[in-house]
Amino acid sequence: MANIEAVAKQAGVSVASVSRVINGTAARADTEMRVRKAIAELDYQPNSAARALKVRQSEQICLSFDDLANPAYIAMTRGVGRELSATKYRLILSSAFSSVEEIVKHLQTMGRGFADGLIISPIYSDERITKLISALNMPVVLIGTMPEGLDVDNVHVDSSAGVAMAVNHLVETGRTKIGLINGPLNTKPGIRRKAAFEKAIKAAGFKFDKASVIQANTFSPEAGYFAFSEIEDFSKFDAFVCANDQLAAGAMKFASENGISIPGDIAIVGIDNTDMASLLHPTLTSVDLKAEERGEIAAQLMLDRLANPDRASKQITVEPKLVIRESTAKK
Repeated sequence: MANIEAVAKQAGVSVASVSRVINGTAARADTEMRVRKAIAELDYQPNSAARALKVRQSEQICLSFDDLANPAYIAMTRGVGRELSATKYRLILSSAFSSVEEIVKHLQTMGRGFADGLIISPIYSDERITKLISALNMPVVLIGTMPEGLDVDNVHVDSSAGVAMAVNHLVETGRTKIGLINGPLNTKPGIRRKAAFEKAIKAAGFKFDKASVIQANTFSPEAGYFAFSEIEDFSKFDAFVCANDQLAAGAMKFASENGISIPGDIAIVGIDNTDMASLLHPTLTSVDLKAEERGEIAAQLMLDRLANPDRASKQITVEPKLVIRESTAKK
């Protein structure tokens, strides 16, 4: 495993310069760039948790999501904030990560001392993200599927089991022509939801048809509306699993505007069980991925890490729950 001396040699700078970059103190821009490049090339992994305690001054925890307007992330933020509210730590939010490059840029600036810890839930999978998280000079808690080669505290939900719950529920209500309104396949949720849907359809005794998966370009209500509008023949479907509640909301709006009865013509199940699920008409059956609970657990892991920097990393799995409402009433 590479050490700090090897990083200094690779970057062509002094050990002191490497230490300044790692600890988030003043360093020239070109020096920082060379050091971070060397860290990535050598896969250098400093003892980030212990070092963070030595340099901690901000008393702030950074929470980073793809889109803070997403109701699931709002619930998660609520959980993190509740756990931190009785401590000395302030919660700061970082968002708008619409690409791998934006996440990489964010992680490259995290070592500059404005936060004592990072709770992050990246929806993209990329080797650069993994390496940058490993090299951070602060404790990290990752919400979501743990990338291979990363050793940090982690809380995740078995979303594949949640998709299976959705499919099985639709089968139990008499549906036999089930489709998936999925999110983008360059994201981890999009990849997992599609694979889980195919597996669940086959396990239910049906033949999987690639045409049953409708790809939306984002996880937004607008994308759900557009994806539904692209379906040429609704007679081929009697139910849909939507990759999140926002996609489901968009699909339901299109259905309402075009005389498609829910649940009469088509039953719909969302994923996330956000606050909007009980406000839609009809109310939306949804798989509860317990976002608020995962936020609480992530904050607890962070506080425990700050208090015990040398402990082994912890991985906690949360089980999903199906919440049945009007959108999947039996035929």
